Amino acid sequence: MIIEKLKRLINNEYERIDWVESKLRSINTGAKLLDAGCGKQQYRKFCSHLKYYSQDFGKYTTDEKDSMTASNIEYRYGNLDYVGNIWEVEAPDSYFDAILCTEVLEHVPYPNKTIKEFARLLKPGGMLVLTVPSNSLRHMDPFYYFSGFSDRFLKNALYTNSFTNINIKAIGSYHKWLMVEAFRCIRHEGLLAMIF
Repeated sequence: MIIEKLKRLINNEYERIDWVESKLRSINTGAKLLDAGCGKQQYRKFCSHLKYYSQDFGKYTTDEKDSMTASNIEYRYGNLDYVGNIWEVEAPDSYFDAILCTEVLEHVPYPNKTIKEFARLLKPGGMLVLTVPSNSLRHMDPFYYFSGFSDRFLKNALYTNSFTNINIKAIGSYHKWLMVEAFRCIRHEGLLAMIF
């Protein structure tokens, strides 16, 4: 119990997962969801009531040695419905009821084009569930392009692409971010990696 509380204290990923799960569960049964930049498809387990479609470029491996937070565990993708660039998904206009994109934009060289593509893919009134770091250390090299995004960037990019009803929620503070990133490094190397 203490270890679980400590994990939650030093890793805001738990709070993000809880938030994403609640958003996914609020989407109407049978809706078409695109998990954009899905990677290992960690949120698929919350989508059993949805028509789940996965997208990723499918090229990341843990063979990269220059990543500060490279994992020692092989990175495995699930089955992908769409393979290719996230800013060029081969699906018709207004095809999806919802799009999920979590912690992906920092790994995309064209975040503005990506948000524009989401606007194209979503049905009118559709839901975009998007999480981005406001700050981050280098990870998943060589596919790391931005160290974070401000709420000002997000609002501008979303409004520019005709998104409405925008709700941005910050998790934590600057000091908590420092703690999270320090422990992210510890989790991937050393004795504490066995605990976290």
